[in-house]
Amino acid sequence: MNPLKNELIGAWRLLSFIEIPVSGGDSCFPLGKSPKGILIYGPNGFMSLQISASEELRTEADKKSMDFMGFSGKYTVDNHHGCVNYFIETSSSLHQENTRHVKKIDFEGDVLYQKSIEPISSNGQLIHAYMTWKRIEKENDDDMLQTEQLVHFEV
Repeated sequence: MNPLKNELIGAWRLLSFIEIPVSGGDSCFPLGKSPKGILIYGPNGFMSLQISASEELRTEADKKSMDFMGFSGKYTVDNHHGCVNYFIETSSSLHQENTRHVKKIDFEGDVLYQKSIEPISSNGQLIHAYMTWKRIEKENDDDMLQTEQLVHFEV
């Protein structure tokens, strides 16, 4: 039985993404203060994460900033240490492919907190990444109808 894995399985919506330099400098929001993201953990041990930048960063005037990050692959859960291990197979960043990332996880109701265990490189400095996610409950019928209308294709 894997109680942490059972809590993770499902879909999560991003609430916040913050980077804090290991050297103690100011924290930053690499994808803006209101990025959009989805994190999915499957019961089969595969996961997928996609995050797009806040609207203010996705303007023509700011082409230098990162505007999307995503990766997918296998995951395992370490109940003893309260961690999830990502074995990244595909990534929007080539240097992340075929790497392992470890995130400390904690829950508060339907909110998931993640923190990188090992420092990671971002914009030339070592940082710890902090992400906060909220479990996505079943969408109501109106939301589902709007989504279906957006993805309707003529064949």
